[in-house]
Amino acid sequence: MLFVLGGASGSGKSTLLPLLRAAHPSVRWHDFDERWQGGGKAERQRLLEGWIETALEHAGDFGLLGPCPLGEVLAAPSSARLSDVRHLLLDVGDVERIRRLRARGDGLASQDMLNWAAWLRAHEVYPDWRPDVLIEDGWSEMRWERWHERPDVAWPGSTFDATSLTPGQTASRVVAWARSSGNLGV
Repeated sequence: MLFVLGGASGSGKSTLLPLLRAAHPSVRWHDFDERWQGGGKAERQRLLEGWIETALEHAGDFGLLGPCPLGEVLAAPSSARLSDVRHLLLDVGDVERIRRLRARGDGLASQDMLNWAAWLRAHEVYPDWRPDVLIEDGWSEMRWERWHERPDVAWPGSTFDATSLTPGQTASRVVAWARSSGNLGV
């Protein structure tokens, strides 16, 4: 099974990674950014395909934390070969996101990032919400028609607001979600 914990910058994905690895080591957890060299939308989509290929090569459950909308995951060329996909959008309120991004000092605290986070929230509920955001200037190998052809993937997806939680509390709830989503052991 592929577990995708998606979200915009500042939602806490990288902070959660070591906690998830410790709390649920039977899942092979990875940060999308381990391979990210920068670039645009098409490069991000090609990299997502690479991660899905890596998950397919792994014999067990695989977890990926990154800027991965559910529609993009389903449209990746190799996603049709996955036995199961579970997607959770990790989110925080805009004020908290700005606080976190300013503290990181990487220049990502912007209106564009807040707009991306808002689009991700809408996309998690409505697969047909502004598909142009992903499709225009995207990678030509993506299979966009798959958004509506995967009956094993529940849509709307799940959104988890971690604004007022500690990283430990968030990790515990993510592990509980993963366990309830699949046949993971306790």
